[in-house]
Amino acid sequence: MKKINLNGKWRFRAIDRYKSLPRGKRAVTRWMKATVPGTVHTDLMANRQIPDPLYRMNENDVQWVDQQQWAYKREFRVPASLLAQDDIQLVCEGLDTYAQIRIDGKVVGETSNMFVEHRLDVKRYLRPGKNTIEILFDSPSIRSKAIEKKHGALQVALEPHRVYVRKAQYSFSWDWSPKLTTSGVWRNISLEAFTYARLQHPHVKVLTLNSREAVVQVSVEVERTRGAGLSVRMLLTSEESYAEQTSAVRGNTVRTTFRIPKPKLWWPNGCGDQPMYNVLFSLHKDGEEIHRLDVPFALRTVKLVQEKDSEGKSFIIEINGKKIYCKGANWIPCDTFIPRIADSTYKTLLHLAKDAHMNMIRVWGGGIYEQDIFYTLCDRLGLMVWQDFMYACGEYPEQPWFLKRSKEEAEKVVKRLRNHPSIVVWCGNNECEYDFCTKNPGKTADDLRGATIFRDILPSVVARHDGARLYCRSSPFGEGFPNAESNGTHHQWTVWDLWKDYKQYENDNARFVTEFGFQAPANRETFDEVSIPSDRHPQSWFMEHHNKKMEGPERLFRFLSAHYRVGTSFDDFIYKGQLVQADALKCAVEHWRRRKFRTAGSLFWQLNDCWPASSWAVVDSGLRPKAAYYFAKRFFAAVLLSFKKSGNTLEVWVTNDALKAAPVTLDLGFHSFVEKRIWAKRLKLHVRANSSSKVCEVDLLRFAKHDSARHYFSGRLLTANGLSSEQRYFLLEPKHLLLPKTRLSTLLTTVLTSGKHGEWRLKIRSTQFAKNVRVEIHGEDVVFDDNYFDIDAGDTRVVRFRSGLTARELKKRLKLKWIEYHYQP
Repeated sequence: MKKINLNGKWRFRAIDRYKSLPRGKRAVTRWMKATVPGTVHTDLMANRQIPDPLYRMNENDVQWVDQQQWAYKREFRVPASLLAQDDIQLVCEGLDTYAQIRIDGKVVGETSNMFVEHRLDVKRYLRPGKNTIEILFDSPSIRSKAIEKKHGALQVALEPHRVYVRKAQYSFSWDWSPKLTTSGVWRNISLEAFTYARLQHPHVKVLTLNSREAVVQVSVEVERTRGAGLSVRMLLTSEESYAEQTSAVRGNTVRTTFRIPKPKLWWPNGCGDQPMYNVLFSLHKDGEEIHRLDVPFALRTVKLVQEKDSEGKSFIIEINGKKIYCKGANWIPCDTFIPRIADSTYKTLLHLAKDAHMNMIRVWGGGIYEQDIFYTLCDRLGLMVWQDFMYACGEYPEQPWFLKRSKEEAEKVVKRLRNHPSIVVWCGNNECEYDFCTKNPGKTADDLRGATIFRDILPSVVARHDGARLYCRSSPFGEGFPNAESNGTHHQWTVWDLWKDYKQYENDNARFVTEFGFQAPANRETFDEVSIPSDRHPQSWFMEHHNKKMEGPERLFRFLSAHYRVGTSFDDFIYKGQLVQADALKCAVEHWRRRKFRTAGSLFWQLNDCWPASSWAVVDSGLRPKAAYYFAKRFFAAVLLSFKKSGNTLEVWVTNDALKAAPVTLDLGFHSFVEKRIWAKRLKLHVRANSSSKVCEVDLLRFAKHDSARHYFSGRLLTANGLSSEQRYFLLEPKHLLLPKTRLSTLLTTVLTSGKHGEWRLKIRSTQFAKNVRVEIHGEDVVFDDNYFDIDAGDTRVVRFRSGLTARELKKRLKLKWIEYHYQP
């Protein structure tokens, strides 16, 4: 097969068909330089026709962009040898969204779906030598509004016309996203030519799996143009396995079965390794190879356990026959302008997830089916993927043309992604049934317009083209009301969204929580990149604009004031606001992990962000972790210690997600802020595998004579590998604690120098108790192995990190912050 890459330098201009160009913008109707893959917004920025929409309030000044048609074109050369091939296809991996494609002035096809690849037969339109391709993108907003007007408005959150177009729904605005509705060639574009045949849609499906043997079915489709004498060689390999079969092509599909002795199983992060196998499909014509596909895969099984119990019905995911408590976060597109997301961004975010002991990422249904590198990384890192289909928060059309488009999209998506072992759940949509039933009491999920897609079309496609994964109709969804706690999946938005404080999480006994969250500001450095000094106030226009949740800024103050002392310092607002988010997620996750497996999953909203904002993300758009990320590393620990107050008793719980039992040592203590320890207790425990249990209780009345504002409880859990988990329980909210003035001393040493970045160890010693110590290297983006931690009086904390700076520069830039003292003892 021969290929001509059409990425790179193009030209573009506006077509003012709708007469909506603002005054002074006529310059955009001339041809300008463009880059493919890309978006019209990024091309306009590169040509200095619009400001950066993410800077300050510039978003408001670029709303005219999606009201235009945009034409893209480039010239390319076709050698005569390419035209000698039987078939030549224009392969558009992603066109956003309503596109008409012309070659040398002739229309070769039209598309209307951003999410999937489009292949157009174009041989008859090409000529030897120079050719010109032009793609005209219609306004996604005007086009979808016209379709809505024709077919009628549906019940939809936010902009209702969005559901008529198969495009990333968040680009029309969301409660964490700006309104920047894009157009453009957003994925690769090329010409592919072949003679006789090519391979497509490979599939490796695990049929049976045990410790002795795995049986896998291997298949591939053959798109033929002519001729006989075709065969497919299938070569299965791993570090220890090798098997080969060759089959003659008879029909459109070649299928065979391989048996793999002593299979190595793929496990989620924290439960085992992620060994990968590979199948090489090689297409031959009369003994000569004419096309090949390499397909990595892994061996694992997925099962959903739903059994009745005293609370309703369980919702437990089993991998390889073992119950797995799913820990992780929701994923949104990590840039408003998707084509500029670097591979390194995916690597950074997903490695952060793995390092925080996460084992599941939910790809949310209002974004995109992610880039290939996302799923490949999840395969390698042991991050299970809950994959939504791209429908969110509304009814969807049931006209035949839309249902046909939905089916075609689902088939392409499932065939593209089904070989990734990381994907364990296909889910029909995000919150469509939940929103509908909430707004229409007495109605059921089947009364929803769009139910045909989620109830019939999608599960049928998954069963036919995959058959090895779970399908869930929606998130949330279960029997009865779609968001019930007693069964199915659950979104917990009473807390935060309905102004309830995070202590209410402990009243939620849902079976599997796929969404919950708390907002916090981005880091100061991230805001600084898109603001000016006068913007940097908690209540500035800038800060309110960069929080898209209705009454989001007001909520930040409401919850901040409930827990911490409120001031007007911008830095203090960010620091304490992030601590509130961290405390909230910690409260929720520890509660649900104590309930293991009555609750069997907790995925917070959200891991990442698409622009600099106050939002639910725990890693901001500058890839800088917030306090909640470091808390997540602790509350997602494999072996977790947690406290629960019950009346006058402090319950002590140990949760073990490891698939093996473990001996542990539990140290409990009662402290004042100025002394090491007043009371201590040590227990030797044997923690059962994959379990959660209350291991002891502390009588709080025993300590009633001590001032609650000056004392606290602590716990440390040690395994054979060292400290696994630690906890502190404060008798009052932080705003009421009488914290002493303390002094922190530091010692910085080199651990290892490797390449450009050395590994450093920072020892921090506190004379008295220090709460929520934040470490930062000013002007340098550093991810620490721990941060935002407490230090007991007289104790030392060790923090490790990597940096290319010298010791002198690090010491100069090192900054520590903690909750300031409230009294002098």
